[in-house]
Amino acid sequence: MAETFFNIPAQPLASALDAYSAATGIVAAYNGNLALGRISNEVKGRLAPQVALEHLLRDTGLVAQYTTPGAFVVVPDPASVAVIDTPLLIANAALSQQDADEQSYSGLLQDHINNALCSQQLTRPGSYRLAVNFHIGAAGEVAQLKMLNSTGNGERDIAIDRLLSHMSVGEAPPEGMAQPFTMIVLPRTTGGTVVCPSN
Repeated sequence: MAETFFNIPAQPLASALDAYSAATGIVAAYNGNLALGRISNEVKGRLAPQVALEHLLRDTGLVAQYTTPGAFVVVPDPASVAVIDTPLLIANAALSQQDADEQSYSGLLQDHINNALCSQQLTRPGSYRLAVNFHIGAAGEVAQLKMLNSTGNGERDIAIDRLLSHMSVGEAPPEGMAQPFTMIVLPRTTGGTVVCPSN
């Protein structure tokens, strides 16, 4: 990928990763608990995106594992971390950082997002990649939704934003569960597994 100009000050890691994604179009997935209390390094100048990301994460105890050329997952950096190269292993890596209540809630979120996307022909998963970042309010409502990439279809982007912005999971996250949430939907060609029910 071509070099990009970066101007990302040192800051809380979650906001630094958002700034990195905005600058490159490369989406990040991570457990919000991993970002708590961590500060990124400053990244400034014209750099290859992979080099910039390495600078951003240096000495944070975290590393990026690329899942596709346009997406990566942030995981702890013990020497024993296995190479992560499939969506299933990515999901397992993220879930391994959560307790049972948080894992259950993550599954609930994923189910609601999948159902919302499957509710319209235009937004049915399978042919596009989507990454979204959002908070969940006290009543279970989606707030501060941010699409981290375009699906490649402006009409579909608008429809997805409308669907997910009005979505509610009906209950608040477990107490202490870190926000924001980031979720990625992959196309089938790169391992996406969302299957919508037949109408």
